[in-house]
Amino acid sequence: MKTLDLHLREQSPVMLRAIAQSQGLVIDAAGQRAFRQALVEQMLDRAHIAEVWQDLEAPAHQALQALRHEENRIPVTAFQRRFGEIRRFGPGYLQKEKPWKHPANVAEQLWYLGLLARGFVETADGLAEFFSIPGDLLPLLPLPNSASERFAFPPAISEPLQPPGGGQDHSNDQGLDDHLPEVDSRKAGERFLDDLATVLIHLQQRRVWVDSRGDWRKKDLQLLAPKLKTPPPDPDHPLAPGGRLALIFHCARALGLVQTVERRQRLHGETVRPWLEQSRQQQVATLFAAWRDSAAWNDLCLTPGLHCERGNWRNDPGATRLALLDILGQAQTGQWLGLDAFIAAIHEQRPDFQRPDGNYDTWYIRDDDGSYLKGFEHWDDVEGRLLRYLWSGPLHWLGVIALDGEGQHWRLTPAGLAMLHPDASSPPAAVSPPPLVVTADFHITLPPNHRLYDRLRVARFCVWEASLPDYRYRITQRGLRRAAAAGISPEQVLAFLTAASGEHIPDNVRSALTKFTP
Repeated sequence: MKTLDLHLREQSPVMLRAIAQSQGLVIDAAGQRAFRQALVEQMLDRAHIAEVWQDLEAPAHQALQALRHEENRIPVTAFQRRFGEIRRFGPGYLQKEKPWKHPANVAEQLWYLGLLARGFVETADGLAEFFSIPGDLLPLLPLPNSASERFAFPPAISEPLQPPGGGQDHSNDQGLDDHLPEVDSRKAGERFLDDLATVLIHLQQRRVWVDSRGDWRKKDLQLLAPKLKTPPPDPDHPLAPGGRLALIFHCARALGLVQTVERRQRLHGETVRPWLEQSRQQQVATLFAAWRDSAAWNDLCLTPGLHCERGNWRNDPGATRLALLDILGQAQTGQWLGLDAFIAAIHEQRPDFQRPDGNYDTWYIRDDDGSYLKGFEHWDDVEGRLLRYLWSGPLHWLGVIALDGEGQHWRLTPAGLAMLHPDASSPPAAVSPPPLVVTADFHITLPPNHRLYDRLRVARFCVWEASLPDYRYRITQRGLRRAAAAGISPEQVLAFLTAASGEHIPDNVRSALTKFTP
């Protein structure tokens, strides 16, 4: 960041006199160097700075505070879009027009006061031009600490929202079965977790081959879909890019739970076992972290209605998520907010959350009609769509936020708060998993909060029958033979069921397992 002296060295004699006049300073010095040195000395005088600050109106204060909040560096494009464009004048025209006497906007006012410095900074995407406050001038301005500026959320909805169907907390998961019981907000992440376990069971029981892109074949996807808590909305395209099932697959790969060996998808035993032994809360948190930290899952280019073209440009999905999660982490749990109003607040306060250089003309993104969405005027078409996708998609699927019945209002869940602030949250108390239920007709029903490890073990010797409202399996001779071929004896099956059911095994089931011979 430039010092005031360095900034003024770059200005013409006309501009130096303009700054002195705007500051209300009378400088009696011969020669440009002496004039500049006197100007620097007087501009850095604390008493003088206090007078200049007092004469500034609120919009100018807000512009300077915005720079303070953004670590004293805002892209020129973004700053001028918000606070006005600084017109370019040559020395002769500048002296003739004297624009400092009647600045066109806040940006010009601060520019002719010498409070804005302009320069290029090396970024990950190359050189970018930024505005800043001269470094030695910044600490002398009576600006509040940047940490005190928080995101201003829109007003909360005063009354609890009742989604269709009598007050259940809407999952907004497309294709959700009508028989799904009442669901509270924390269940979205757990249904995501349950469906990931279903994918692992499918890989445990079947040979699954992938195509040249590494995707499952349609046949296996069609066999998997009926077993999911939330089946894909389009049976013909179950693995739609950016969809819920695609994110489940992505998280499984990112966590190392599955691996591809010679075009076959397999469980990675060394990783799966320790992960299955974690608590459900820990497992959901690992899924959230897998999405949050992924460089390969590009939310922008997976947003419905947006098509990213290849070219000499790139976005940073990880940095975008961190910027948005920082905002989300400031929300209060339990408060319902309108999604439209929230997106409007981001547009007003953090419009450049995914474009650090504030440039809206360099990305090649088209809509469904093939039209290029360039320029800040297409913010709603790009950033707005991305925000809607994130709030109705990954953040909701992972249980970070809850949505109302129409998907127009949202709130941060307690589970989401814990994932966003893991260091500040107390670890949940250890809870013993509820027992599974074994009935005399050889059915096994797993309770909603069952251990995933138990379900994978049940699937080894049972046939799946239902996933809603609870998982239901049936003990069959075929399943027991399959388990025996994998080295699991009927005695081991009985011992597991006895422990997992709290020793509630019907006599006929116990007798059948004791007598069964593979």
